[in-house]
Amino acid sequence: MNILRSVFSHNHWRLVLHFIIIAMPLAQSLQAAEESTEHEEEVVEISSALASELGIGTEIAGPGTINRSLLLYGRTMPDPQGISHVSARYPGMIVSMDVALGDRVEEGQVVATIEANNSLQNYEILAPLSGIAVEKHANRGELASGQSLLTIANYDNIWVDLTVFPGDSQQIRSGMSVTIRMDDRLAESTIRYINPSQGESPTVIARVPLENLDAIWTPGLLVEGFVHFESEQVALAVKNDALQTYENNPVVFVLEGETYEPRIVTLGSSDPFSTEILAGLQAGERYVVSNSYILKADLEKEGIEHED
Repeated sequence: MNILRSVFSHNHWRLVLHFIIIAMPLAQSLQAAEESTEHEEEVVEISSALASELGIGTEIAGPGTINRSLLLYGRTMPDPQGISHVSARYPGMIVSMDVALGDRVEEGQVVATIEANNSLQNYEILAPLSGIAVEKHANRGELASGQSLLTIANYDNIWVDLTVFPGDSQQIRSGMSVTIRMDDRLAESTIRYINPSQGESPTVIARVPLENLDAIWTPGLLVEGFVHFESEQVALAVKNDALQTYENNPVVFVLEGETYEPRIVTLGSSDPFSTEILAGLQAGERYVVSNSYILKADLEKEGIEHED
């Protein structure tokens, strides 16, 4: 009886061991398949046409600059050299005003015709620069006697006046690079010169020229100015708008074909505009820089549906 029990026990454990040997690879295969399925679910498929409609923009990952900056506040101002107050050379009757308020005029264009009092001869007034008629002070039939008839403004170049308080004035000097920001508008420039404030104010003004050929800036806007006093070059950086938090991890969405993958990244130093990437993203990969929250929302929605 003991011999039979021993044989049975021995055969029993051989069967158990045999089952384990067979079952382990199967379990590993099922686990791998499950992980693969989960990985496939952790992406967003969007056609290029739809991504364009949604405003999902991408850039190529590469080196960047991280700045230490001082935040100042200021206002956009017209460039005095881009403003012209047009008046008549000789007093006389205004025969015609050929420009309406808001019209675009070109340098050398006729803007008014005057009949001179001393000769009763007509002469033309030409636009001294190209720009927009922003003010109009006279009409046909009125007398021109030295007053401004028309104001033409050219905003291809404008200024930003940044207010510098006494505690910060020692850090600010001409030639420093500056990033100007208002909402999602950004522009790069440098401080041209430091100008004392008017009156008894202890502040000074840092004047920053802005090229404005695309006319996205107008005078009178309240802006932020980030004056960079120390810069660090890093091997890899992304724009801050690219960063999202997904499942408690910082991620960047990487585009391959029409597939967006949330890539967990390790963050380094940062400034208000860019963040260094230490791991998780490679230089040369295309990543999402605008409206990445749309992709995050889609993943979270798919996750909720999967749980249900």
